[in-house]
Amino acid sequence: MRQLLPQVSIVRGKLTSSGHFTTPELEEAWRSAEVMVHGSAADVENRHAEFQHWSRTTGKPHGYAGVTVDPVCPPTWGTLAELQAMAEFLPSSFHSEEAREPLNSAEFIFCRDSISLNYLRRQQIKAASLEFGPDGTFSYGDADLATIDPFLKEMDLSSDSFACFVPRLRYAPYAQMRGEEPTSESLRRDAINAATSQADLGPLVAAIVTWVRQTQSPAAVVPEMSYAPAYAREHLLPLLPPDVAPQVRVLDRFWSLAEASAVYSVSRAVISMECHSPIIASAHAVPTVYLRQPTETVKGRMYHDLGGSDMLIEISLGAKRAAAETVTSIIDDPQRWSDTSARVNAVARSRLRQMASTILYGESVAPYEPALACDQLEVHDEECQFATASEAAAPHRRSPSDGLSSTAASGRVWPGGQPVPGQ
Repeated sequence: MRQLLPQVSIVRGKLTSSGHFTTPELEEAWRSAEVMVHGSAADVENRHAEFQHWSRTTGKPHGYAGVTVDPVCPPTWGTLAELQAMAEFLPSSFHSEEAREPLNSAEFIFCRDSISLNYLRRQQIKAASLEFGPDGTFSYGDADLATIDPFLKEMDLSSDSFACFVPRLRYAPYAQMRGEEPTSESLRRDAINAATSQADLGPLVAAIVTWVRQTQSPAAVVPEMSYAPAYAREHLLPLLPPDVAPQVRVLDRFWSLAEASAVYSVSRAVISMECHSPIIASAHAVPTVYLRQPTETVKGRMYHDLGGSDMLIEISLGAKRAAAETVTSIIDDPQRWSDTSARVNAVARSRLRQMASTILYGESVAPYEPALACDQLEVHDEECQFATASEAAAPHRRSPSDGLSSTAASGRVWPGGQPVPGQ
């Protein structure tokens, strides 16, 4: 963030339960900021106290940019279709009053998936604007190109000759990663991981085997979270057949987002059990697929909402065959998959521009119809804009001159952290 946006201040600290700040830097930021924005995440309820305190002590606007509000997962799990059916079954009074307060008083809520959006609408959340808005990660297009050659040398690869594969457990082992004492809940999740790990890796293994055997090219196993290298060594490699294993390289360290983006840009495909690596790959029009585990929230619906239904495979019955067939399709017709990846990213970025105008200036945003995403997108001179009948002008709730500090108003920023194109 500091490298991309050196003008943005990053402060550390916490708001205590008694309403005090643990650092003067956070207190000053709290006092001087003009709007409070929750970035892309699926745990908005964990920040309700901060948003309630913001509203009560400042009277300034707040909102949510690219979030998931999943009423059933966790602890329940299932396919996206199953989770959608569960969410639709819930009564309109299901969302608790405590959880409603910061949502009802929000100036804007952008849900990154249509299941969350429809759930909040059925719950009659009264935010001034409640619309679809993609995950902020789609705005990330930076890449540390200087890391490519060292990575290729480290992994004994050549550019554009390999595909990347990203493993994942159902639940990240946060206690282990942070060196903390495990709680009963983390132990419960560890037990689920132990029982499901091998079966869940099956579709990823099928994808790797298909790639290596059909292309005679190597597969790079890379992390999205820091536990992944050791996990891949211990659990993924033993599942590979003898003729495939020599062509599989595991990156034995964690890496930066900028390096991952750079490496993805020179790979031929990215097949990931993590949700965000395909988003990063889409910025480079790289063929990519998300293998979704059933314990993941409904955020995965975002791919369908953006016109990329083919980019998601549910890890359930038949997933190994689906993964192998999809990799074969990528090998046989890489241009089609590249076009899909690029188009999904373009749709997302176009919508993010509209989100930024709402967040920064209070401008109204056109309703978005996920099923019509590709039809709504018009490309003119490489500029993507949404063309909807409802883009009528509406009164601004905030303007560049009176709603934000001069620094923020003069340097527009996407929710994901990149300058808005053309600014």
